[in-house]
Amino acid sequence: MRLSFVLLAALALATPASLAQSRTTTAFDLVRLEPSARAAALAGTGQALPGDDPTAAIYNPALLGDAHDRQIAVGYLNHLSDVNAGTATYARRVAGVGLVAGTVRFLSYGDFERSTVEGGPTGETFGASEAAVSVSTAREVTPGVQVGATIHGLFASLDDASSQALAADLGVAYQIPEEGLVLSASVHHVGAMLSSLGGTRDRLPLDVRVGVSNRLQYLPLTISVMAYDLQSFDSEPSTLGPEGEEVGGTTTLDQIRDHLALGGELALGPSLTARLGYHPRRGAALRTGGRLELAGISAGFGISLKRVGVDYAYTGWSAFGGLHQFGVRTRL
Repeated sequence: MRLSFVLLAALALATPASLAQSRTTTAFDLVRLEPSARAAALAGTGQALPGDDPTAAIYNPALLGDAHDRQIAVGYLNHLSDVNAGTATYARRVAGVGLVAGTVRFLSYGDFERSTVEGGPTGETFGASEAAVSVSTAREVTPGVQVGATIHGLFASLDDASSQALAADLGVAYQIPEEGLVLSASVHHVGAMLSSLGGTRDRLPLDVRVGVSNRLQYLPLTISVMAYDLQSFDSEPSTLGPEGEEVGGTTTLDQIRDHLALGGELALGPSLTARLGYHPRRGAALRTGGRLELAGISAGFGISLKRVGVDYAYTGWSAFGGLHQFGVRTRL
């Protein structure tokens, strides 16, 4: 009963007005990228993943624990074209506060050629980029149950225009280590815009998530499932026919599929882990009908040495190619 109350309380942190928002177009696409190569290989299912990577605080601040104390993690994402992104996180226990993690993320879209009104070249270029600075903390409220919060400063720029916002994440996690079970719930990007890129006021990409991961008893395999964008689950539009009736539309099964991501992590030994994930919504959006369709599929591995851990992820984008992501972590 206590667990149910805690999970429901986390979901209730979003106000009814916020929950009414659908999938949001925002200037801060950076926050939708996977900051962790481990989670990226598992189709983004970092919502309930235990481990020693302090980047877990971005997925749910309540996941911060003793394993993250004095850990530093650095990641790099080679996106399509000239788009690149990176992440750096450091966590440390602070007396009287608990475990605190600081994260810096950046996203660069590269350089663009400036044109005249008629479309002719000017010989000049301009850039576009985004950045996020985050501070997370977590505290155990009862054995096995942790709550956490993250404060984000979000920044975006396009040529000489800029946008800023303040946002917060709130989360709760329940862990049973002896059973390899983690249950997680969180609300992300609740806050306010300070300025917008254009004349229309931008919105923050609200995201309500729940997740579960479970390490199997007789197999070194951890299964992780994440449900995301739950604030827009009932807002999928239907197609109207000539008489105003609903035609086609989105079925409940389609809605469930579009809000789930699945991942599996197999330990091949004390130092090597193989990972595989599937993201149905991404697959449906990128699928082109080719023979070898990797849209929505991700894979990777992790290597854990004495003091250093290395992670790699490949995310299939169908005919567009694939994304390569790397991560390194160590204890200072």
